[in-house]
Amino acid sequence: MRRLSSLSVLLGLALFAALLGIVDLPATWTLLKNSNPFWIAAAFLFLLPEIFIKGLRLMSLCRHFGSRLTFQNSVWIYLAGQPLGAVTPAKLGDIVRVVGIGRWANLRNHSAFAVHVADKVYDLLALVLLAATGLITLIAQSQFKGPAVAALMGIGIGILIMFLFLNPQWMRLILKPLLLFLAPKKLADQLSAHGREFYKDLLGLFQPSSRLIVPFFLSLSAWTVVLIRSYFCAQAVGLPLSFITLALLLPVVIVIEFLPITILGFGTREAALFILLESALVTRAGLLSFSFMTVVAGPLLTSLAGIYCALKLLPGKESKT
Repeated sequence: MRRLSSLSVLLGLALFAALLGIVDLPATWTLLKNSNPFWIAAAFLFLLPEIFIKGLRLMSLCRHFGSRLTFQNSVWIYLAGQPLGAVTPAKLGDIVRVVGIGRWANLRNHSAFAVHVADKVYDLLALVLLAATGLITLIAQSQFKGPAVAALMGIGIGILIMFLFLNPQWMRLILKPLLLFLAPKKLADQLSAHGREFYKDLLGLFQPSSRLIVPFFLSLSAWTVVLIRSYFCAQAVGLPLSFITLALLLPVVIVIEFLPITILGFGTREAALFILLESALVTRAGLLSFSFMTVVAGPLLTSLAGIYCALKLLPGKESKT
């Protein structure tokens, strides 16, 4: 099964290669070469608030276990996971963060992994809410011609999905086995031996409901920053896309991008962009240049910065078990 999962990454790369055959590559290069430096600088600058917000979210989750994790170390932990997370499907391979949480937050492996999983779940919950809101808004608006009603329907369905996602029985039966399968063998064996403690720690990061407020607000804030940065990238390559259009449709693209069949979202991201955003004014060449720009001004840059942080985890003793 693990070997099959490793081979599945080729599907996205094959799709990306096929998509390159239907795009005007010289036009793409021209758009990238002539991109506006002001908007590029703005996009790069907006990486900082995203990094800081995700560092704060990680720190708030660790505080649940009485950890004195500092803000600087929480930011380093986030960045340290970026290099491995960028080249593994679904961004669930950045288990290096578990090592950082265990060492710098002084937590046992099952608690550190619970923090890492909760961090990802909060991220996905906010993304699913935004994606559901955008998708249902567009569908409902085309049916009822009422933007306000459509938006309320989208938000309502997104919140319903969130509650289903946080159902304790669902988390016990589906989420934990899935994450144990995706974890490296050594860590999966350790978690299997401490399965009860892991599940207890994980559930404690979501209950009572008042505990959801801070990390979920931080997750929504982080995705808002991502949407703003993406708008700057669109402006840099001259795409005639409004912020509202991107805010409605880009979360759907990102959900598709997270499918565990590619690296850095190549293939699935471009296919989703072509389907959702291509028009007479928005060409495939423009969307491909936009895709490249968002990668460079996002995961690629944080991955390069994260190499230094990941190297800081090499020396020293192993985290507690």
